[in-house]
Formats: sequence, structure tokens, C-alpha cells
Amino acid sequence: MADITIDQISTQTFYQIPQIFLPSIEKEYGSDGRVKKKIKLTSPYARKLSNDAKLAYGAFYNRCLLSIRSYHQGVKDYVDENGSVFMVYTVEELMEVLDKGKMTVHKIKKELQEIGLLREVSQGANRPNRLYLQNVNANLQEYEHYQANYLTSGRDKGKVTYIHVKTVNLNGEVLFELPKAPEDENGSPKNGRPTNPEKSTKNGSPENGRPKSIPQGVHIMDGSNTDNNNSGFLDNSSRRAGADTATQNKNKEKYVAPEYYSLLQVIADKYNDRYIYPHGYTLTHNQKMRIGQYLTEGFATSTEVLNMIDHIPHDCEKPLAYLLAMLENLKTERQAEVRRVAHLNAQRYYEGGQV
Repeated sequence: MADITIDQISTQTFYQIPQIFLPSIEKEYGSDGRVKKKIKLTSPYARKLSNDAKLAYGAFYNRCLLSIRSYHQGVKDYVDENGSVFMVYTVEELMEVLDKGKMTVHKIKKELQEIGLLREVSQGANRPNRLYLQNVNANLQEYEHYQANYLTSGRDKGKVTYIHVKTVNLNGEVLFELPKAPEDENGSPKNGRPTNPEKSTKNGSPENGRPKSIPQGVHIMDGSNTDNNNSGFLDNSSRRAGADTATQNKNKEKYVAPEYYSLLQVIADKYNDRYIYPHGYTLTHNQKMRIGQYLTEGFATSTEVLNMIDHIPHDCEKPLAYLLAMLENLKTERQAEVRRVAHLNAQRYYEGGQV
């Protein structure tokens, strides 16, 4: 092992990977030295391309640079009549160049083609196709804004979580924005989280009838939830034997109205198109019904679910669990809004005001 030094760096050769292929983080700090917010620079390339495809692009780009250099030296074997550089590789040759198996090579080519980074032109029978590497589109850069939220109580007091509040593109156009809570007559947010704890009755339940076990919903970057009791939610296995009746009723599948079936099929098609190859992941009927419950209960729209699927990391080992965790976080956020409204209405009622 040896450290990289300033003298050595100029002697190394590297494949060039576009920075837009990898996410980066910029943080903004407050006067107290704590993070106020952070901005994640990302793109469809970063989300959808596997690491194999990203490295393959770097290898292909290096091959194109060599062809350009040869062209200026008078060798025009890999430049067409339009001045475009192309590569000629059989699948077997790509397996050697990329040091990957046949299935992985096909997967890499498919990823690059679907995202617009590789064009393949047939040259007829018994002749390898021409591969045209495409330029990266810098306009696909996205900026995801996250607001820091510090827990003020409990065992995790002081722990920071981040709420995804907005995503804009390179031109400043808003691609996603968390709905803002409307304000009441005094300018205070009507649907924000309550600043005062809920009053409890003698049996320990809140006066508004909401169970205390509902987690404070936040969007956590890794798709997990702040409540340790939700660990079973991320496990798609069957319910454990010996669970009590309350748990059975809680997990019982609810009815999903037929008018949502077409929307669920659109969601399933998008999910299946993304994960059926090479993982073989497809949504079952029961899994579609679980997603449909969020639609029928009004906690999420079909557009929001489709956007969530786009934001699942490409190398996520449990994409369905990740999607359900995001839906549960969104549901919890909107439940918090409902609790806030009930709290304000009750406060106004007991103070003699109008609800």
C-alpha cells in the first residue's frame, strides 16, 4: 500500500467517469455549527445506471478518445462519413474488455441504450454492429433540497434526519415540492406539527384518539423509519406465528375500490419494467393491493408513487420495501397534518373561539 502523492498523480492513467453519474452533497451550516439543510446533486444517470454500466461508459469513452487520436494521425477506420466515432465489438469481445459475463454485458448495453448513452447500428448478417457512444446530457442535473430536522426527545435526542422538501433541475424548474401547510388567519401554519405535546387521558391515550405509537414521519435517506417498532414493515416475509389478534386485524388487507385498478396497473408496469431484468422482481396482486391502500386512503397519489419508483436507488436490494417505506413516511407526514388541525380546533373550542 502507498499513499497518492502530488507527484504521482500526474503519472497515473484513469478512465473518465462523468461527475453527473455520481451524487454529491453540499451542506449549509447555521451559526450554531449544526447542519441547517443539504443539497444532493443527482441525476437520472446516478439513480438508474448500475456501477457496471457507469464503468463501462468510462471504458467506451476511452476507446473513443483513442479512435479520435488515430483519426488525426490518418487512421479513419473507426470514424463514419458523418465524422461520428464508433466502436466495433462482438459480445465475446465486450466480455473480455469489461471482464464480465454474457448476461451482465447484455444488461450493461441495455442500461446505456435505455438512458440514451449508447446507439447500436446493425451492419448486416455475420457482421458485428457499430456502437456509437452518446454524449452525456448535462441538463439532466437535479438538485434535491433536504431540510435538517433534529430530534428533541427520546433516546435518539439530537439525531438529525432530513426531509426532502424540493427538487429542481439545472434551469431552476421545480420537479418535486413537498406541499406547504396552509396558514390560518394569524399567519401560523394550520397543518404543521404541533409544538405542544398532546394531552393524555387517564388511560394514557391522547385526547384526540390517535395512538401514541404513530411515528413522526420524516423522509430518511436510506428508506428506513425512525420508529424501531416498524422494523417488521421492511420485512416482506409472512406474519410470524403467535401474533395477537390486534396485529392480525391491523395487517389485514383492506378493500381497494375497482376505480384504482387501472392506476395500480400503471404503477406495476413501471415497477416491473425497472426491476424484472435482471432481478426478476415483479409486483404480485397482494403487493399491488398494499400500494392501493395508500391511494384509497388519500395518503398518496399515483403520480407521487410513480415519482417514488424513479427515486429508488438502482442497486437497492429490496426495492419494494424501499417504496413502501417512502409511502409510509408520506402517510405519517399527512397524519401529522391531520393531528395538527384537530389540535388547533380543540384549542380554539376551549378558548371560546370558533372552529
